[in-house]
Amino acid sequence: MKKVLVIEDDEPLCWLLEKILGPSYEVFVLHDGMEALSWLSSGNTPDLIISDIRMPSLDGVQLLGNLKQSGLYKDIPVIILSSFEDPRKRKECMDLGATDYVIKPFEPQQLVSRVNELFSTNMTVRR
Repeated sequence: MKKVLVIEDDEPLCWLLEKILGPSYEVFVLHDGMEALSWLSSGNTPDLIISDIRMPSLDGVQLLGNLKQSGLYKDIPVIILSSFEDPRKRKECMDLGATDYVIKPFEPQQLVSRVNELFSTNMTVRR
């Protein structure tokens, strides 16, 4: 089963993401970027990361930059979630290597479809 790491500090959204992705994927939920880096450095490797852009400790942009500069995690697709439609922030994230940039609130089924599409086109971690 494919592993999806969700990094989000909004509890209701965490619950929603677990509910919509859980039937098809193994979902791990963490609440900030530092916690995610610690989880990854403990030997965990997800097939996809879905990360909020604004979080305590280490935000989504900083996390994305760290992931894409690393040798171990640079090929993991990352979907960024943002509450703000900001073309500059979107460009920054895409330039750093984000796979997609999704504006909240989003239609849950559209996110599920996007995740399914990523996996069906083999955009997964090369192990």
